[in-house]
Amino acid sequence: MRRPGLFAAGFVFSSAVLAAAVTVKDLRCEYAVNPLGIGTARPRLSWVLESDRRGERQTAYQILVAGSEEALRANRAEVWDSGRVASADSIQVEYRGQPLASRQRCYWKVRVWDRDGHPSPYSETAWWETALLSPRDWKAAWLGFTPGWPGRALYFRYDMPLPKPVRQARAYIAGLGYYELRINGVRVGDRVLDPAPTDYSKRVLYSTYDVTAALRTGDNTVGVIAGGGWYGMPKILAQLEVVYEDGSAASFFTRGIEADVQDRWYVTSGPIVANSIYDGEVYDARLEKPGWDQPGGRRNPTDRVEAWQSAHPVEAPGGKLAPQMIEPIQIVETLRPRTVKEPRPGVFVFDTGQNLAGWAELRVRGERGARVTLKFAENLSEDGTVNQQNLRKAAATDVYILKGEG
Repeated sequence: MRRPGLFAAGFVFSSAVLAAAVTVKDLRCEYAVNPLGIGTARPRLSWVLESDRRGERQTAYQILVAGSEEALRANRAEVWDSGRVASADSIQVEYRGQPLASRQRCYWKVRVWDRDGHPSPYSETAWWETALLSPRDWKAAWLGFTPGWPGRALYFRYDMPLPKPVRQARAYIAGLGYYELRINGVRVGDRVLDPAPTDYSKRVLYSTYDVTAALRTGDNTVGVIAGGGWYGMPKILAQLEVVYEDGSAASFFTRGIEADVQDRWYVTSGPIVANSIYDGEVYDARLEKPGWDQPGGRRNPTDRVEAWQSAHPVEAPGGKLAPQMIEPIQIVETLRPRTVKEPRPGVFVFDTGQNLAGWAELRVRGERGARVTLKFAENLSEDGTVNQQNLRKAAATDVYILKGEG
């Protein structure tokens, strides 16, 4: 007959031994942290092991996937429970649960068994959300403006009234060659030079944005600036999907002059009067349209060339639409010049001391119509001026034309 004291002591010792010597962290889906808008119905999952014990390893794992955080906290894995899988793999573990649908948000966590066969605690919760997995999900059409403004960036706008509070909103958008999405006067996201260049006749990448916080009950305006980039003639494809607080839903998407007036997208030119990958940009601040991307901002100027026009349906690039799954280009650092010199009167050379990809930020004041020209290069001439000879035909030049208002 066991003595109670010895039994209790033995139980405490046994439970301590069963605790795993490893924890799970840094969950990723398709190599990304909590990716919004993945393009596969069988995503690959990965995680990192952390342990204070040398030689530790994973001998098995278990993945739980649920449709809500509440269900996952209760270990109700209605989407997928992998069960205990004997495996040392912690990268590219393929999802094998219920078939995923477009726009589906999944929450997941994982635990592992260490080299001694003891289970770890479950990891923190992570999630992924699918994009539009089928071409049938797209209602939008490509829009552009065929009659004119060659070489200039196009400015698109769409007035989107929302009659009731919004619970969730997503924007799915591609703009060629490059685009910038704006809602109610505010830029959406922190991507630059989006989308990533591809062979547009084979594949066109689009991005998914959570725009819930950007929208409000009442009048809203969606604005898109599109430049030529690697494509040439700017065009956009955009679809915004809204779920209201009461559970009802609505879709808003690019469509042309065949649409009713209230559903029509409009286009005009603006201050970006020239833009080129190799040659740079010409920005005429006199042509700015304040409020163009805000409700009530579609005011037609007296100059008909600068007026808002109905956007035109244009030919699609031809390639298959696919979510952009690579890391976007973003601003990662602001560099200040190491030296500023004036080799000739009125000519200033700003030297950052290194080669880089980026653009110049300049604060300037002057008379209306005055031009500031910025030339970029990797070398200096003997007289200390910028040397662009090795750039061959690339102009690599920006021009800013002042509006004279401060």
